[in-house]
Amino acid sequence: MKVLHYRQRIDALGTVLFVAFDEPDRLQRTLLRGLKLPYPLLVDPERSAYRAWGLGRGSVVRVWGDPRVWLRYAAEIARGERLRRPRTDTLQLGGDFVVDPEGTVVYSRPQRRDDRPPVAALLQALEHAAGESAARGRASKDA
Repeated sequence: MKVLHYRQRIDALGTVLFVAFDEPDRLQRTLLRGLKLPYPLLVDPERSAYRAWGLGRGSVVRVWGDPRVWLRYAAEIARGERLRRPRTDTLQLGGDFVVDPEGTVVYSRPQRRDDRPPVAALLQALEHAAGESAARGRASKDA
């Protein structure tokens, strides 16, 4: 997970929360294999959070028909990685959100296929949320 490379910067700006629908032991064996996740991971097997955030399901053609997906797998094979058989719902789409300290969504990007936003975009949204929150805090003290 690229976001872990920016942990110090992220930690200075706020809190991170991961939400997944798979069983925790399966997540440890697959997605999180070899990673020590420093943030809370909430498991939502009923996917109620996914529905609440408007995260839908992709079609087989939309998810698996994208040439970028196959190029990514080809690059992984070229690096010597062993591909694992999907054992979960590969059509459930995720998303990335930034919520400011007041609970306002300041960044929303539902996933369309195997595409995640650049970490720089998430960091920019976190910095903006932290700056806006600090400015509101200063303004309320001055009032």
